[in-house]
Amino acid sequence: MIVETDKYYMPGKNRVILLPAVWREEFNITENDLLTVCKKDDLIIIQANTINEVKGAKYIKINKKGVITIPKSIDEQLDIRLHQLFINSKYCSFFIAPVK
Repeated sequence: MIVETDKYYMPGKNRVILLPAVWREEFNITENDLLTVCKKDDLIIIQANTINEVKGAKYIKINKKGVITIPKSIDEQLDIRLHQLFINSKYCSFFIAPVK
């Protein structure tokens, strides 16, 4: 199931986004956990507990408030337009997609 959030991200700006607490708890993500961030097409995919290596993936830590910083190398590949955070509950992941 895909869940839409009220969190937005603008490439080229602050590069940070808050992952909602309810979903961090659901996916067992806690402070200082290592998350995998990668770009696929026009999406940024954010996952915890990635078993397989993903080509071009970066690894980031989540802070205690649930904020992550999108790596600059991934941010620079995105179109400069508003993006929105979604949750993919089936794959226990988050993704950031352009607003349509």
